[in-house]
Amino acid sequence: MSPFRKRLRRVIRRVFTWKFVFYSLVLPGLRALGPARGDAVLGWLGRGVIALRPWERARMRRGLASAARSLDADWSVAETLPLLAANRARFLARDYPLDVDRDQDVLERFDARGLDRLWGALAGGKGAILVGSHFGAHIAGLHWLFRQNAPLRLLVQRPPHVSRYLNRRFDAVGWHPQSEFFLRRDLEPAAAVERLCRARAALRDGLVIYLNGDIPWKGCNTSGGLLLGRPQRLLAIWPLLASLTGAPVFLVFCRHRPGGRFSIEIEPIERPKAGEEETAVADYLKQLEAQIALAPEEAVAHLLWPCYESRGADPSEPQPAPTKRPRRRAVPAVGERSR
Repeated sequence: MSPFRKRLRRVIRRVFTWKFVFYSLVLPGLRALGPARGDAVLGWLGRGVIALRPWERARMRRGLASAARSLDADWSVAETLPLLAANRARFLARDYPLDVDRDQDVLERFDARGLDRLWGALAGGKGAILVGSHFGAHIAGLHWLFRQNAPLRLLVQRPPHVSRYLNRRFDAVGWHPQSEFFLRRDLEPAAAVERLCRARAALRDGLVIYLNGDIPWKGCNTSGGLLLGRPQRLLAIWPLLASLTGAPVFLVFCRHRPGGRFSIEIEPIERPKAGEEETAVADYLKQLEAQIALAPEEAVAHLLWPCYESRGADPSEPQPAPTKRPRRRAVPAVGERSR
């Protein structure tokens, strides 16, 4: 095959992927419709998927039914299913609908609670730790925080398929540049130590470090708990940083609202002390489950992602004996995976 034909084949394969069509063609067009109409079309697309793909509908139904049993919730699976399907499209859209020029056009679409407490904590000079999750409109919440000019640094893997605005913030240079905080699955131990040292220095300089508390992880620096009745081991760097630095800790949850709007809540929690990582993670999971119980349609990741589906078997089935917990280290091991 000639080099030209090989390049043409690669281009065709790229163009005809759903991600290229969705992120490069569909979402920019929906943004031009305005918040309310664009959001309505996104919901229609999400519901259309389960109408055309019955196996996806069955998968969502199983996830909702399992979560309802675990949480002893009284929501109707039949009524919640189309809401979950609509929010799946919104979840995949990430912060693309917010990629506009004026900050005010974004900020006025959010109903926010608790930002004043975060500013008050930062006034103490110790920085702050924000513990997020993959619940709801979590990328839109990060977008809002950046638009608020929060001194935010993300100690997570760099999110793919985000707006041009977020990519510009990620690539910005200067004091504690964000690019030097991003994690990778194949991060070398020395580089992982450097990331943690940077996070500690940023907290001491009064910045905000954001981490996700619901990342399934194998190996060191993990704590166990139950999420929707399934055993999980989650990366537990945030309570370690909190105990080392004395920085105040906040939980942040962001939800989709009708008409292309969002709600975001920032709530302080008790700062964990050294040796309390397991308790801190267990309490965090209770807070996360409370959010899922109130709005199961926002739990797209926790109901549908394989990393959460496969971590635990049906409670009625025999469970394997727990393995011995490895010795705790200060950094993740090479090649360990996180979402």
